Amino acid sequence: MPEPASLSAHAALETAPVPPHPLRADARRNREAILRAAEAEFGAHGPDVAIDDIARRAGLGVGTLYRHFPTKEDLLGALVNAHLEPMVAAAREAGRASDPGTGFFGLLRYLAAEFAAFRALADVIAASGVDLSSAKGPAHLELMTAVTDVMTRAQEAEQVRRDVSAADVTTMMGAICQSDVMAGDPTRLGRCVDLVCDALRPPRPQPVADGGSRPAGKGRRRPAGLPSDPVRPGASPAAAGAAPRR
Repeated sequence: MPEPASLSAHAALETAPVPPHPLRADARRNREAILRAAEAEFGAHGPDVAIDDIARRAGLGVGTLYRHFPTKEDLLGALVNAHLEPMVAAAREAGRASDPGTGFFGLLRYLAAEFAAFRALADVIAASGVDLSSAKGPAHLELMTAVTDVMTRAQEAEQVRRDVSAADVTTMMGAICQSDVMAGDPTRLGRCVDLVCDALRPPRPQPVADGGSRPAGKGRRRPAGLPSDPVRPGASPAAAGAAPRR
């Protein structure tokens, strides 16, 4: 499976989850316009942006905005899920990849780019006093479940180490995506993710002199003629396993 293409914020908002009851086409357009306007306003002015400004930017009345999102917390939660839902879809697609390793590593690169872009919104949510964990809602659990399934499939195909867990991977990826140093070099994120991917791959068998192979990390064969144990200081040659002189 080719690596999932990174979705723009505009595309993510257009695929935002909708309420349980189907919306009319005009109501859905209004909802999407509000989410796009809210993301732009929060990004430009921070958590204290006025609801009136968001409605104005969306070209709608304040009453329309409140019908969709009664509180600012509801609006922020919808923005979070607007970013998470495409990630869930990408993870499920990766789980159907013909090559499990390609699907898993491609998914990691996609998620790294998306979470790095999501960081600005996460900072706004934190500054607003809203609990980000609560704002993520069920979509975050769905994402973690899908990522775990993709990783397990790659481990069963011997393309990912079996001694790591999905929690290990998300910890490493989270640290990378939240690092301040990423802002100084746009290429650093990709390099760091490549390092994580390399660390997750199983060790390759190393060739030996007789044409066979041995697992990485195993000791080299002892050349013929050498004593089996090192000579201790003060020990006689015979004690070291060498033949005494005649």
